[in-house]
Amino acid sequence: MCSAGTWRNCCQICLVLINSCLVMGIFPIYLPCDGNVSSANVDCSKRDLTSVPKIKSANITNLFLNNNHLELIELDAFSGLPSLENLDLSMNCLPGKMRPPGLDCQVTIQPGAFVRLHHLTSLNLAGNSLTIIPGLPTSLQILNFELNNVAKLQFDNVSNIANLLHFYIGKNCFYKNPCNVSFTIEGDTFQNMIKLQTLDLKFNNITTVPKALPRDLKMLDLSENKIPSISAEDFRNLTQLEYLLLAWNCQRCDHAAQPCFPCKDNKSIELSHDAFLHQHQLRTLVLRGNSLNHIEDKIFESLENLTVLDLSDNFLANEIQNATFYQALPKLQVLNVMYNYQPNKTFPTLSLPPSFRNLRSLTTFLIDGFFFKNMNKTDLSPLLSLPNLQVVNFRMNFIQHISMKLFANNTSLRYIGMSQNKISFSQRYCCPNGPGDKSFSIASTASDRQHIIERSSEEPQFSKSHQHFCDPKSDKVFDLSSNNIADIQQEDFVGLEHIECLLLSCNYMTQSLNGKQFTHLKNLKRLDLSHNRIDFYYKEAFTEIPKLEVLDLSYNSYTFQMKGMGHRFMFINNLKNLRVLNLAHNRIGQRVTKELYSKSLNTLHFNGNSLNIMWKSGENTYLNFFSNLYNLTMLDISNNKLLTVPREAMLQLPKSLRQLYIKNNKINFFPWDSLSNLTALEMLDLSSNYLKQLPKRAYYFPQTFHQLILRKNKIRKLNSDFFSKVVGLTHLDLSHNFIKLLDADSFPPQLLRRLSILNLSQNPFRCTCDSDWFIRFIRDTKVTLAYLTTDWKCGFPESEQGKSILLTDPLSCQKIYGSVGFILSFLVTVVFTLLPILQKLFGWDFWYTFHVIAAKVQGSKTTPSGTLQYDAFIVFDTAHEAVADWVYHELVVNLEKRGPLSSKLCLEERDWIPGKTSIENLYDAIYKSRKTVFILTNGHFVSGMLRQAFFIAHQRLLDEKTDVIVLVLLDGSLKESKYLQLRKKLCRASVLKWPKNPHAEHYFWYKLQRILARDNRLQYDQNFSGGFLPYESLQYTSWQ
Repeated sequence: MCSAGTWRNCCQICLVLINSCLVMGIFPIYLPCDGNVSSANVDCSKRDLTSVPKIKSANITNLFLNNNHLELIELDAFSGLPSLENLDLSMNCLPGKMRPPGLDCQVTIQPGAFVRLHHLTSLNLAGNSLTIIPGLPTSLQILNFELNNVAKLQFDNVSNIANLLHFYIGKNCFYKNPCNVSFTIEGDTFQNMIKLQTLDLKFNNITTVPKALPRDLKMLDLSENKIPSISAEDFRNLTQLEYLLLAWNCQRCDHAAQPCFPCKDNKSIELSHDAFLHQHQLRTLVLRGNSLNHIEDKIFESLENLTVLDLSDNFLANEIQNATFYQALPKLQVLNVMYNYQPNKTFPTLSLPPSFRNLRSLTTFLIDGFFFKNMNKTDLSPLLSLPNLQVVNFRMNFIQHISMKLFANNTSLRYIGMSQNKISFSQRYCCPNGPGDKSFSIASTASDRQHIIERSSEEPQFSKSHQHFCDPKSDKVFDLSSNNIADIQQEDFVGLEHIECLLLSCNYMTQSLNGKQFTHLKNLKRLDLSHNRIDFYYKEAFTEIPKLEVLDLSYNSYTFQMKGMGHRFMFINNLKNLRVLNLAHNRIGQRVTKELYSKSLNTLHFNGNSLNIMWKSGENTYLNFFSNLYNLTMLDISNNKLLTVPREAMLQLPKSLRQLYIKNNKINFFPWDSLSNLTALEMLDLSSNYLKQLPKRAYYFPQTFHQLILRKNKIRKLNSDFFSKVVGLTHLDLSHNFIKLLDADSFPPQLLRRLSILNLSQNPFRCTCDSDWFIRFIRDTKVTLAYLTTDWKCGFPESEQGKSILLTDPLSCQKIYGSVGFILSFLVTVVFTLLPILQKLFGWDFWYTFHVIAAKVQGSKTTPSGTLQYDAFIVFDTAHEAVADWVYHELVVNLEKRGPLSSKLCLEERDWIPGKTSIENLYDAIYKSRKTVFILTNGHFVSGMLRQAFFIAHQRLLDEKTDVIVLVLLDGSLKESKYLQLRKKLCRASVLKWPKNPHAEHYFWYKLQRILARDNRLQYDQNFSGGFLPYESLQYTSWQ
């Protein structure tokens, strides 16, 4: 028996093991981060962490800890991640002026925190307000140190990172992150970085080009500094340079959108004519925003491989029209001269010099914000004659007159941008700038243009319609959006026969289209007329465009708001190739065509209209509005102020429908039974409505149905009956509702077996003992739980509000009444106080009395030999591989399969009955075997299954007066055991030792078979067995 102290220790160990199992089962392995055992990525970003979580895994190569509030990076913070390659610690403490108001923070990195990460290749430390570069491993190849507070670079900071390839250390000293001293770089800083390819020093208030830069540097960014001049010596040694960015060093400030820092006396940057003499490999040169007003021809003579040149935001208006440096750039592909306008001046036309024809490789020409009125063929012929030209952008130039015939012969053009100008096509109309405005005045705007244009971003600005409406890979696009076009005639588009996508959005078109306006656009596939005032009354509208596939008529609500005016959509049926139609945000609600007809239409956007009026209760005029769109697969009727969707209207929807969007309405009831009629439906989006509950009965869903989105409703409870007949649902989104509790009745088992994604984020879960099923569900499910670690929060009780549901203790319960708790705690205290005292005082008496009574009850009866099923039960440590191998390949083979006296053995892993408890199987194995053989080694006799078997074997000795124990020692680890020594004195034959000499093994097996065949009591030493029962009747026995 266990002593009192041992028993208490056993209980404590059991409780620890149980709690450990619960924790491992419920919590994700890297809580509060996203990641699993097999994944190489762990995402801990945006978790409001203040310290690095303790993570141990040899598989993790990427760890993201960005956008937290880390305060200390300890020496052993990443000791459990020996394979880490990519570490992101950015944006944990932005510099002072860039922090939210009232936020005070500091990041401290202990020396050596990164040095032991021998596989680390990429480290992002941007946005941490660090004042020094910490010690780094030699394996590092990419280092981002932007938005910190380093004002000086020297050799000691970076001497250990000789393998660095890319170094980003910009924005350490600029107006948003002032350092109050000059940013300096010592001459020997980069002497060890012989492999460095990228060096980013932008926004650092650098006043001269750093010296002794690595010779193999390929990209150098010195943008947004204060370098007033570039000499012939600055880049002499950088012969491998491919990308050089020198933007905004002598800034042009007349249209600045942020603090501007011009050079002294508003001078331009001084470029030596030999500044780029040795950069034969240069491909990209950015000189934007440097107040340049003249460029010498010799500057580009050695740049024979230059493909991208950015000269935007300078004062080169005259230079662009008269320059001769173009002839030195035969391989140039992209030329950006945006915002080079001359203050207070508008040119009559854009005139390009003859030398522009030398840019025969040019594919993209950007000249936004130049300011000229007209475009003519003569002045633009050097541009339009280029054979490889694909993109030209004349955005925001206040162009008034243009003939489309200019582009008739250039079939290589894929994008022509004319947006945000003053094009009107006709002199019969004024050019309104808005409803009620007078005509646009060139004179009045010329002096105010510096207020119109803001500093552009690094990327060329194309219209939003171009980015989202047209196909940039295949379409030839003409962009006339945001102009003053009031009406269009067929002659306006002569020369654009090759255009496939035409953008006319955001104009002032009020005409009724009658099928003649786009006659010349025979290849047009996409037409954007959104944000106009077009009337669709004529059935011939757009029929002159035979290949039209996509038509955007959204935001044309002007005519639909006129009271008493009728509207027709007959034209839709005449567009035989139309696939996508956008009628969104037109306030369509009454006096319209009763039914839409089309056999080709696949996608219809009808959101932002007034279906609440069309489907008003008691009226059936428009119930068949969509029924004759025979091939419709996607219908969007969101934002229609619907309180419900009439069942009759749902039944009339096209059976070809696959996706149905009814979000952002006011629906509080939905006819679920009508979904069975939509046999091809795959997805239903009812998000952002007023649904309070799901029905408590089953509904048939189409077999193709796999996605249901119910986010942002008011659902409080789920019922499994509703989902019981859903066959193929794989994606269920119930986020942003009012669900407090989920139990076994929430989801049917068949749904959980098929579901792959379940989103229950942003629900106010009740984190009490009632959530036991839900916690176990999270622990056991194989379904992907979207945003589990970040957005599954407790809403109740108040003490747990805002905490992750994963932190809920499943053993806690707030419903235990005080009186019950008092009684239980009192009883437990009394029992656990008295038991140790009684065991200490009367333990032996209880033990002896128990066994005397047990002996009286059972008497001296023995188990009939007929009930014995095995000759021996073999007890050994199954977890010990060497012992298990010896038992199965030596003992079993020699006792069961060889020799004249083969024995029938009982083995735990082979003969125990599945379904019975371990203790029942163990009891049966010992009581139904003649002998119990213990295989002992390495001291394992004191614990586990061997210990329990030993106690039961001795219990059989007390019950049946039968000694069944045989000990087999595989080594000498137990030779000092007092019990073993006593056993040898009493019955030496029952203690066998595996011989070291292989030739003695045959004799060992003979002795073991002999002891299994004989009763132990016949072999007791007579000097020690005087007190035992007489053995006169015992005979030598053997059995097969």
